Amino acid sequence: MNLLKASINVPLINLFTNSLHRVDKKSITVLLSFLVSIHFAQAQLEKRVDSLQQIIDTTKNDSIKATAQLTLAETIIYKDPTKAKSYIDDAEALYKIKSYPRGYANLYSTKATYFYTQSAYDSSMVYLEKSGNEFMKLGDTLFGATIKSNLAIVVKLVTGDNDRLEQLVDEIEPIAIKYKDTSLVAAMLEHRSAIALNRGYRNIAIKRMKETIELREKFYDSLYLPQSYYKIGGLYQEIFEHPKAIEQFDLGIKISEDIGSNNLKAQLLKIKAMSQIELNQLEEASSNLTKSLELSKTINLRVNILMSLNQLANLEIKRKNFARADQYLDEVENSDASIKSSNLLYNYNLFRGELNLETNKLNEALKNFDYCLMDAKKNKSFRNLSWSKLYKSKVLKKMGKANAAYDLLKESSDAKDSLNNYLRTSLAQEQKVIFETNRKEKEIALQKSEIELLKEQEKLADIRQLLLGIGILSLIGIGSLLFYSIRQKMKRNKAEREKLDNQLGFKEKELTTHALHLAHKNEVLLDLKSQLKELKSENINSRSYQKVINTINLDINNDNNWEQFRNYFEDVHKDFNGKVMSNYPSVSNNDLRLMSLLKMNLSSKEIANILNISIEGVKKARYRLRKKLNLSAEDSLQELILTL
Repeated sequence: MNLLKASINVPLINLFTNSLHRVDKKSITVLLSFLVSIHFAQAQLEKRVDSLQQIIDTTKNDSIKATAQLTLAETIIYKDPTKAKSYIDDAEALYKIKSYPRGYANLYSTKATYFYTQSAYDSSMVYLEKSGNEFMKLGDTLFGATIKSNLAIVVKLVTGDNDRLEQLVDEIEPIAIKYKDTSLVAAMLEHRSAIALNRGYRNIAIKRMKETIELREKFYDSLYLPQSYYKIGGLYQEIFEHPKAIEQFDLGIKISEDIGSNNLKAQLLKIKAMSQIELNQLEEASSNLTKSLELSKTINLRVNILMSLNQLANLEIKRKNFARADQYLDEVENSDASIKSSNLLYNYNLFRGELNLETNKLNEALKNFDYCLMDAKKNKSFRNLSWSKLYKSKVLKKMGKANAAYDLLKESSDAKDSLNNYLRTSLAQEQKVIFETNRKEKEIALQKSEIELLKEQEKLADIRQLLLGIGILSLIGIGSLLFYSIRQKMKRNKAEREKLDNQLGFKEKELTTHALHLAHKNEVLLDLKSQLKELKSENINSRSYQKVINTINLDINNDNNWEQFRNYFEDVHKDFNGKVMSNYPSVSNNDLRLMSLLKMNLSSKEIANILNISIEGVKKARYRLRKKLNLSAEDSLQELILTL
């Protein structure tokens, strides 16, 4: 019996929140797992659920709440899909109230996961497409490409549309290479392997898968290596090299055990057992199928449960243990119809037909093989068509219909010939593709050789230029010394400038300090003067107070203070007073003092204190100064003074 009647199914493993994942090769029932990490123990998972629920219950921020709802939905989507759907709906309702583009992108991704778990594959593809496009619009190109890689997976599994799959790979692969995402590059190589296999190019498919494994082994991508070993093992099964297939499956099982992935381990044990059945290693196959079934039940891997039951029935038929085989097939028959793929039903009817044939339930066997024939024709599978006709011919022979049995046996042989012709044609086409690929590789190698030759010629030219350069250097040695002396002089000049700048900075600070001190002193003296006037009015002997007041007035209006200020000011702002008097001869000494204070960018209050006038007096003085400077209403007095 041909091994490849049974489908292959590998789950998708989560890397990041909101849908980074990969999947297997044939079965349309591959499990999407967007968040639940294979490293989490059950206690950790429950703790995470409680933490997310607390955020949902307590936060008042709708965006944070919706994100937590989607994350929680992804966490429980396999354990409780109904509850997960309620969280998805709640998040969607929040996003409708207040739009959040990235939130919608995550929402579409989570909805895709949910619909996939419910076998609503068309809806899953729609939302994966939406999610990928949204992330790319937001500028998250790599994440969008990763989402679209999941779309490629579903397209491959559900539609089998190689052209559409190749379009997606051609879109995603350059992005993965640009961002050096080795995991995504490896996933695209896997897709190219699947495309080659579907076109009958088995050798190319194996080559691409080896490239995938080599890339993942280089970075020890333990999450996806088991899947890659699963797939290359499946490819060896396609060409009936079962010992090589088992070697690959064993490598995958070892890594699955190391990373604690019961999901992958269960499926690898099942497919390994299929090769062992073909090699008639029934005891080993029985042990592996039993382990696969137990693990699948533990983690509720429903499709793998049915596939393991099918293979156990196949094994028991070979052992002639028909009652036990019947029990396994009954379990498959009584399971949820929504998870039964076309391939799984084909296998079920083929094994049930064999069992009915062995137990002389010939009419029932005939029905089973008729179903297999219908399915094989529908899927245009020469291999399954040949097997179905072969077994049906055995039923007809046992029923005494020798002529019909002979005719059907001949048709089975014709189907096998058609299969062989197809394989030969595919092999010829594959050789053509390999030839074209090799030719292109040789052209590339030739181009590289020409490039290397040009590089050698460039090196020779560089040597000649070097010798010429040495000669030139010897001629410009004196020039270099001269340049050095000039450079040193420039450094000295720079140091001198820096010294002068530092001195200027110090003088500016000194000027500002003096001005502020003068303002503060006048402010204190004015306040003291005011207090003395009050005391004078209250005291009969006021002459002493008046004498102090006169002394204060003298100090406030002391020109020596202004002379000292002017000296500080001239040190910092060279020739400022001269420029003002030259350009505006009508400016008085008081105007010049006001302009000096404005030049220092002092406030009106500080100017008032220094000039011993009120703030209103400062405004009037500014107004008179504007008139003397012939400034219009649009002109800025401050700007004019700062530019002098």
